[in-house]
Amino acid sequence: MKYDELNRIYNQIAGYIAAKRLKDAFDALALLANRCENRDLKTQLDNHLDTYRNMLKYSFELTGDPEKEQVYNRLLKALTELADDMKEDIIINYNLLNYSNIKKKTRQEAELSETVSKQYIQQLNLEREIEQLLKESGSKGDAGKAAGNRKAVSDLFQLIWMTDKFQDTEIRLVSGICSSRSFPWYDKCVVVSALTLSLMRHFDSKKIGLLFDFFEASEHQVWQRALTGLITGLIFYDRRLGFYPEISQRLKAKQGDKTIEKYTEAVIIQFIKAKETEKITKRIQEEILPEMMKMKSKLEDKLDLEGMIPAENRDEKNPEWETFFKDSPDVYHKLEEFSNLQMEGADVFLGAFAYLKRFDFFAEISNWFLPFFNEHENVKEALSNVKEGFDVKQFAEGIERTHFLCNSDKYSFCLNVKHMPPLQKSTIMELFNMELKAMNEMVSEDEKINAELRDKAVFTQYFQDLYRFYKLHPLKAEFHDIFTLPLPVIDLQFFQILVDNPVIIRNIGEFYFEKNNYAEALGIFERIIDKEKDFELFEKIAFCHQKLDHYAQALEYYHKAEIMDSGRLWLIYRIAWCYKRTGNFEKAIEYYQRAGKLEPDNLQIQTHIGQAYMEMEDYETALKYFFKVEYSQPDNLKIQRPIGWCSFVLGKFDTARKYFEKTIASSGNKNDYLNLGHVEWCLGNKSAAIQQYKHSIKASSGDMAWFSKTMQEDSRYLINHGIKSFDIPLMIDYQRMSASS
Repeated sequence: MKYDELNRIYNQIAGYIAAKRLKDAFDALALLANRCENRDLKTQLDNHLDTYRNMLKYSFELTGDPEKEQVYNRLLKALTELADDMKEDIIINYNLLNYSNIKKKTRQEAELSETVSKQYIQQLNLEREIEQLLKESGSKGDAGKAAGNRKAVSDLFQLIWMTDKFQDTEIRLVSGICSSRSFPWYDKCVVVSALTLSLMRHFDSKKIGLLFDFFEASEHQVWQRALTGLITGLIFYDRRLGFYPEISQRLKAKQGDKTIEKYTEAVIIQFIKAKETEKITKRIQEEILPEMMKMKSKLEDKLDLEGMIPAENRDEKNPEWETFFKDSPDVYHKLEEFSNLQMEGADVFLGAFAYLKRFDFFAEISNWFLPFFNEHENVKEALSNVKEGFDVKQFAEGIERTHFLCNSDKYSFCLNVKHMPPLQKSTIMELFNMELKAMNEMVSEDEKINAELRDKAVFTQYFQDLYRFYKLHPLKAEFHDIFTLPLPVIDLQFFQILVDNPVIIRNIGEFYFEKNNYAEALGIFERIIDKEKDFELFEKIAFCHQKLDHYAQALEYYHKAEIMDSGRLWLIYRIAWCYKRTGNFEKAIEYYQRAGKLEPDNLQIQTHIGQAYMEMEDYETALKYFFKVEYSQPDNLKIQRPIGWCSFVLGKFDTARKYFEKTIASSGNKNDYLNLGHVEWCLGNKSAAIQQYKHSIKASSGDMAWFSKTMQEDSRYLINHGIKSFDIPLMIDYQRMSASS
């Protein structure tokens, strides 16, 4: 069995259980049971099948069982967990995924790993006690400044990650770490990430409970990651949460808590931002960076960069720059856009650092989740050997504080600098240090005004770390990419329990809307419209429907908004557009004409009216509007084409020829040549028509299927102007045979 087949059957089982199709679920589980090495799983399946048969028997043949519903729900839960166990058993025993070897090794060394981890915790507690004694006695010591036993933390990560279901031993170990005052915050963060990965790999309600514990412990940097992991797990396992009352109880205990509501909003919005990363990276690579490179080349040509600044005036600004930027306004917009994205917490550096994840450091999976701290041995080594006078410690602390790079990229930067020649290394670090100081000063000022920014920065950086892991790790195909999860927030069980604040719900909907996620925004807006009946919300619901091509629904909501404010041009224009898209051209014209009264000089409105009349085949009226536009914009090719077409349909061949020749002379396309061919044929110029049709076929890259189809569609106009219907298929074949000869 291959992994894809296993995953398909597993997802089928989950679907059957959700749909209460238990006979189908049992049949699919039997297929998996036959592949399992652990025969106890087959025994469990048989026992559950007996339970279900007895339940059915009591339901329809014997006296009803008053506990039938509870038995049924317990069975749903048991089958779900059994599917989890069977899937994992097959993965490990058939080596379907690379982590199989890691898990087997972890199983063999589990007891040793637990012992080492406990010893590490004891060592940290002892170091803290010694440090406290030294402090009380007035002595100095470095006992509490150790960077930590990285091997012990790595083993601990794998132990937690590879544990399917936590028993008392694992719970005590992780709980001890959570409550320990000595365990370093950055290693607690690694443990939280291990818990999250473990939960995503194999469900266990105890893992969710432990994430709750880390969240409630409120240790900075740690609780933000715990809440992120908790919400991610609750989204992923939404369908099964009803089976676990202990989870619902912990969620309900937080009902009305304004703090968790606020930070749940922050996590979900950052989740949405992270899902936008691919689009942002593409825009940076295809739009922003090319503009900046153009600017660079223009500067070099225009400003004579080699000799433009005398040695004694190197700090003076170039007086030509202002002129240069006036010639390149797009550069300003692109740089401003990049800066705004960065300030909003968008992931703008993925492309820059994607190729710097190949260092040995990232071969250890736990390091993908390790927060950057300046005492890390790799950081100290990487930033050594710089020129005298450079404050390396201050530089490392500056990197640790900055919010503009995620932790993974901070390590990448340092590891990359490590391999540079000394002179280049010092230069890069000095330049980067200046940027760090400016950015950190700005952030420090902002955080004084709004302390929440500090917490949101942690969410941002952690999501970016997670994104790099799921998108760039060599084994990424083996992990269920959390960034492909749908986010129908308002339908999720945990969200309905935790968040009852209409402002937060509206904010999330607005953020979806801002990011053009119209289906998700629509789901939220339609749920809250009964409570918030304002015209703007009606408009936004309508606009979502419009963008999703639901034009009838869009019109319904646009008209509701119109009742509240009927004189707004934007609204009138959208109503006209939707009527046009539904084919109701008379209503479209009515609304475009209303828009035209508000903006009589708006030529776009006149064009839309002309198009609507043309769609209604009222070509004379359409021409009046098109000529009106042409009078104001004589060089507008887009208006010349419909003028040519309307003139042709009306039999005004000389006018049609003039306009088609204009468009061809400027930027003729296959349709222009075809239309001119029609005109020549109707004028009796058969040779000229044949030549234009050949140009048309050539412009279409020899697409004879397109030519044949379009000729047939236009045949009614040709026939109206005297071309015999008999000759049209002959012309098509003539062109086909000429093209093939």
